[in-house]
Amino acid sequence: MTPTADAAGQRIDHRHPLPVRIWHWANAAAILVLIASGFLIFDIHPSLYWGDDGHAGLPALASLTSPNLDQPKPTIELQIGRWRHDVTGVIGTVVDEGDSGKYLLVAAPPDDWEFGATRGWHFLSAWIVGLSVPPYLVYLVASRRLARRLLPTRTELGPRSVARELWQHLRLRRARGEAAARYNVLQKLAYLGVLFVLLPVAVLSGLTMSHAITAEFPGLFTLFDGRQSARTIHFLAALLLSVFLATHLFQVCVAGFRNLMRSMITGRFVVDTREHP
Repeated sequence: MTPTADAAGQRIDHRHPLPVRIWHWANAAAILVLIASGFLIFDIHPSLYWGDDGHAGLPALASLTSPNLDQPKPTIELQIGRWRHDVTGVIGTVVDEGDSGKYLLVAAPPDDWEFGATRGWHFLSAWIVGLSVPPYLVYLVASRRLARRLLPTRTELGPRSVARELWQHLRLRRARGEAAARYNVLQKLAYLGVLFVLLPVAVLSGLTMSHAITAEFPGLFTLFDGRQSARTIHFLAALLLSVFLATHLFQVCVAGFRNLMRSMITGRFVVDTREHP
């Protein structure tokens, strides 16, 4: 769509078509529910394994454990491979259920939390993301939005260009003028990584943990080297998505919260064409 003139020194750029805005907000809501519900599910057994088997007593790739859980003041350890570090008072909480024993959690869940309802919300949100990603990717290709707005040029991928953008980001410098009207190379790489790597990996690894799905598609076990390997990869993909989401929200605030939010709601992005010092 052709940009339209507005007040003096400004231009209105119709930045986000309706399909992009609908997909963005639907998936933003679904991913927030996925992260919150996924954390509560992981909270029950905060350990990651490789292969097809994983339970208490087996060596874990990473875990939150307590070597003296039965003591009045148990300590908590974070284990990653052979590295162990005491995180008592920093990460983890011990829940005493009386006759049922003590349990180590990453964080205490809400009082009205129910495991079944949490799984239900997690699966519902997962289907929203999983079923919406393929048609959205087709839309990006068919509309040429992928080629026009998301694929970086050879010049942009040059070491000097990447280093310059990284330095601008570290200094929290906002893009001005025409530069603000297009995605920079770091944005393009981040969006491409999320769309073509993180989301597909998160969806497929999540499906591999479903007994009903793997009964029909056992090849998923081969793809991820087992159910517990899929759980570990799923956790790492979710962690990276959380980092992306936090960074994305921070950058929106730095680059102009009001303008960017308006563009994602109405599609109208204001480009300030006046010269800046």
